[in-house]
Amino acid sequence: MTNLSLRFAARSEIGKVRRNNEDAGYAATDLLVVADGMGGHEAGELASAATVAAVVAAASNSAGADEVLHQLSDAVVTSGEYIADVVAGNRDLAGMGTTMTVVALREERIAMAHVGDSRAYVYRDGVLQQMTKDHTFVQTLVDSGEITLEQAAVHPRRNLMMRAIDGIHAVEVDLSVRETREGDRYLLCSDGLCGVIDANTISDCLSQEDLTQVVTLLIDAAMLAGAPDNITVVVADVVSDAIEIDPVLIGSAADSTNQSRLPAVDFPEEGESTPKAIDQIVLEVGRNWLAPVLATIGVIALSIGMTLWWLANQWFVGVYEKTDVVAIFQGVPAGGMYRLVEISNIEAASLPDFERDQVYQTFESGDLESAEAAVKRLELSANLCVLTPTTPGCPEIVQ
Repeated sequence: MTNLSLRFAARSEIGKVRRNNEDAGYAATDLLVVADGMGGHEAGELASAATVAAVVAAASNSAGADEVLHQLSDAVVTSGEYIADVVAGNRDLAGMGTTMTVVALREERIAMAHVGDSRAYVYRDGVLQQMTKDHTFVQTLVDSGEITLEQAAVHPRRNLMMRAIDGIHAVEVDLSVRETREGDRYLLCSDGLCGVIDANTISDCLSQEDLTQVVTLLIDAAMLAGAPDNITVVVADVVSDAIEIDPVLIGSAADSTNQSRLPAVDFPEEGESTPKAIDQIVLEVGRNWLAPVLATIGVIALSIGMTLWWLANQWFVGVYEKTDVVAIFQGVPAGGMYRLVEISNIEAASLPDFERDQVYQTFESGDLESAEAAVKRLELSANLCVLTPTTPGCPEIVQ
């Protein structure tokens, strides 16, 4: 019997639009995990981080592929309990949740566990195969034959999740065991990758030999496509060598701030990190003749600083014109003195008439948390229209 291992490369990026990284990941010689958090008030990163930690702890206590399936199923319950405890301590965090996709290597088989719309692929003999099925509203339409995969990719409800780990609802986990062999290449990713670039692009990137280059090419492709969401990529080759390499945490699970906010969670240990180089900048200032110049510059800088401070404390909710979705902005709409802070998955056209008019006209929020709470209410209104399309003011659902 061949003793197989996983040689891996992993990376997580915030993307071009999101304010923080709610994705989390883990890679080791026998375990790959990706989780994509969701929820306002900076809660999604806690859900994904806790889930990754629960999965790693569960998988470390199992031997065979069949046994690890039961452990991974239990890990979903454990991560749900972590999430419930966090919400119980801060009701403002209600609504947080996460996806989960896991590949565990045991001898010549892999055990898989999956919830949500993060994906796992296998690249074998130059052919890419998706191993997971998205737990989304549009996937149910594809399964029923109502729409095609091409239509699903641009459907206004493509981001509506049907299953997620949220600490409130019992969740059904897709569990399976497959044979694997030397030379197989696995990709686990959040929808910040697979929801942005197509399968042909993914396959082209995976065809490159070097794993680090593969990860770079995949993330660069998502960045080139606009990177509207966090991007997390874990790529691993099945090899027969006995590999000595430390596991790695990426994304929200590697953030010490998130770990400190989850004191009950036992996070896995990593290898020692490579120290980051620190650029040292030396500024040499002249003598007395510079004082008047510096004073004038100081007055100008103070004025600019006060203006920037005022703008930094202005928030509003409106529509991101490129994709016609609800978004949060910092600044003021007038004169274009604002910046895009956070883009949601809510199509403006999916909102009831009153809320749709509101976001197109924009409305102010006192702070970022108030803006995120407003977006959460809009999401509930949009979801209500999906569940009860006859509600007055709701738009027709295009299928």
